[in-house]
This record gives sequence, C-alpha cells and structure tokens, in this order.
Amino acid sequence: MPRLILGHTTHNSIKIWLRGSERWPAAFVELLDEQDHPVGVIKKVLTEAEEFFTSVIELTQLQANTAYRVKVSFAKTKSAKPDERIRDAYTEGRFKTFSSPGNGAPFRFLFGSCNLHSLGLVARPDKAWVRISQIARDNNASFMLHCGDQIYADIPLSPPIDIDHYRRKYLDAWEDCVPARRALTELPHYMILDDHEITNNFDLQMQAKGRDTDALLRIAMKAYWEFQHSHNPNTTGGAYEYHYRFDCGDASFFVMDTRYHRDSSIGRMLDENQEADLLRWIGQNPKKLKFIVSGVPFVGAVLRDGNDKWSHSAFDNQRARILKRILDVGASNIIFLTGDMHTSYHATLDISEGEQTIRIHELMSSPINQITPKTKLQQSFHADLESELPGLKIRSTIDPHSFYGDHSNVMVVSVAFAGASPKVSFEIHRTTKNEIGPRGVVD
Repeated sequence: MPRLILGHTTHNSIKIWLRGSERWPAAFVELLDEQDHPVGVIKKVLTEAEEFFTSVIELTQLQANTAYRVKVSFAKTKSAKPDERIRDAYTEGRFKTFSSPGNGAPFRFLFGSCNLHSLGLVARPDKAWVRISQIARDNNASFMLHCGDQIYADIPLSPPIDIDHYRRKYLDAWEDCVPARRALTELPHYMILDDHEITNNFDLQMQAKGRDTDALLRIAMKAYWEFQHSHNPNTTGGAYEYHYRFDCGDASFFVMDTRYHRDSSIGRMLDENQEADLLRWIGQNPKKLKFIVSGVPFVGAVLRDGNDKWSHSAFDNQRARILKRILDVGASNIIFLTGDMHTSYHATLDISEGEQTIRIHELMSSPINQITPKTKLQQSFHADLESELPGLKIRSTIDPHSFYGDHSNVMVVSVAFAGASPKVSFEIHRTTKNEIGPRGVVD
C-alpha cells in the first residue's frame, strides 16, 4: 500500500506524507543528502487508526535548490531500535528543493487530472504512471500538480456513505497501481479535489434532491484529508477551507477549491473567504507570473456538461468579479491550469471594459488515464465565442492547433525568466504511448 508521498516543497522545506499500519504504527523518517550523509536527526511519529495510520512530517531548514533523499521505516513503537524496524517497497523518495525566490531560475512542472482506476483490467492506469515517471525524469520536473479526480469514488456505482469505501478507492488508485505508488516518491505532488473525490458533478444543491449530502461530504472529505490535503500547503482561512497558495522560484500559484462550497442555486463556486483571498492575491505584485489552478475550466467556453463549469450562467457574477479584479490591477501574466474535460488545449480570454483590455490564458490537461472516446474540439467547446458578463465583455478562444482529444496525457509546462517578461511554454505528452502531442508558447 502507499507508504510515502512527497508533498509541499519550498526552497527550504518539504512535507512528507506517510502511512503506517495497525501492526507497524510507528514511523521513522530519515533525511539524507546526495552523498547519503544524514541531515539532522531522524523524525519519529506514531500513526493512529483514526487517521487510517496516515501522518505528515515537515522537514525544515533545508538548503535551496538542493537534492535530498528521504527514507521511511516502520516499527511497533517509537522506541524501536534500527534492527527492529521494517521498510516496505517505495518508502525511499528523492526530491530537490525549489530555487530561492528572486534569482529568476527556470523550472518545469507536470500537471494533469482524471486518474481512472476503478474498472480493473478494463482501465488499469499502470502504463500511464510508468510513462509519467519517465516524463518527469526526462524534463527534470520540479513538481506535479493533480487538478482533481485523483480517485473515482462513484465508479462503477454511486458511493455509499462509508469511509472504508473512500479509503479503498485511494488504495485502488495508489496501491494496486504500483507505478503510481512509485511516482508519488519521485518528486513533490500538489493536489486538489474535484467531483469524483465526492460524487459525480457534486453541488450542494444536491441537498434538495433528498440525499444526506452532509454525511456524504463529511466522509469523502475525511478521506481526502487523509490521502491528499494533509500534504498540501497549509490552508489560509478557517476550517473546511481547502484552497491554498505556494511559490516556486519567482512564480506564484493559487490552487482553488471549486467543489466543496459549490452551490449553483446561489451562484457560488468559491466560498466568500476563498474569493476574498483570491482577489487579494491577484492584486499583490500584479505583474508577477501567476498560475491559478481550477478543478473545472475557467477560460474555455464549454458545450458538453456545461452546467458544471465556470462558463455556466449560474456562476457569471462570481466569474465576473474575478475577471474585473484581474483587469483593474493589470494582472497580465495570469495562466489558469485545469483538467476535467478529458481533452487538452491552450485557450485565451480577452477581457474588456470600455477602453480597458487584458488577455489571460488557460492550459488544460486531462485525462491521466481514461477510456472515453477521442474528442473533437467542436464537440465539447466553443472554439471562439464572444459573450458578456456583468460589466464586462469577454472573448474565449481555443487554439485549434493546441487541442488534443486523444487519450491519455499530461502536460509539461516550462517557465523561464530571461529578460523583462516571463516565458511559458507547454508540451502535451501521451501517457499510454511514447508520443508528444501539441506544443506551444503562451504569449
């Protein structure tokens, strides 16, 4: 079963997720440098059954842009001697801390979504994760972003209100798929939920349909915390807030939670605290390169299953407030990252209010592993659509040369800071074949 995940990393720290067991609840975390010399003392933690024996340790005071190894072993008690500890497969990880901010260092990262795993031999994700490991190595990726649907709790059947069901889905995705288990130890991973971590097209409006939404949400989010959110950056705001921010070198990331507080009956994709946090963040150093991660498309105008996306009219007001903030502060280096639609693309959104105009971008990459048929651009999106939001005119355009409806894939994003402006480019990589799809430059 998964024992180690490399989580949130900075230029001087990393979060280490680990999972013990009823028989071996005590965990020992050892940090080593590239020459295999110990760095600091061994960290010890006693995992608990209530948290499904998961725990997170943060290692601090590391050196920037430096390679490290981490080893995890397990025992019956925290006082166990070294020869009384056991080590499972894939309990050794390798990572490199991020560059210090301010030095303009280039970096690359991977992102994707939609990891279908729940149909046995029909859709085994093993090949996809072998390929992801290779892509990450070939590109010296600093981290990987998982943009939602890391599990499919509702496939093949609607999920019961049962914590063991959700936990089994994570074990199915990350234990039965040994290559995924390995990839989680090879570079840092950032995660956010979408609907299938709860149930398909989840919306709090479901309460009107008679299901015990509160109980389902409570169970699903406990499992989400245990396996995903606990190794993300600390969340700003209070309880039940799952959005977060982090920096890599001279770029900033805001990872939205577009699912937990969603209520289309009142036009809410983000709760008030998250929206306020996002608007503040957009206004801080507005010329800085900023990535905003969304579980569903923000820029692309969707035809298929459109009620679930930002382009649905129910979310016009909140979407307009975000775009108005971008326009008002002149945040011209914003790129949205998303998945969800089982296609990939580069899209632009031109925003105007009177004489004021600005352009933002969106990169989509999905699915990591799926069995849905090949999709054409015109089947799922408006390739070029002019429309209006409260107080704004917008034009959403998807570059047809960037569109990729084949399965399955992840995207490699390259960031450089030569000259006055950041340079961002992308490549779409098949995960079931040794093949590169469309590539391009974000400008």
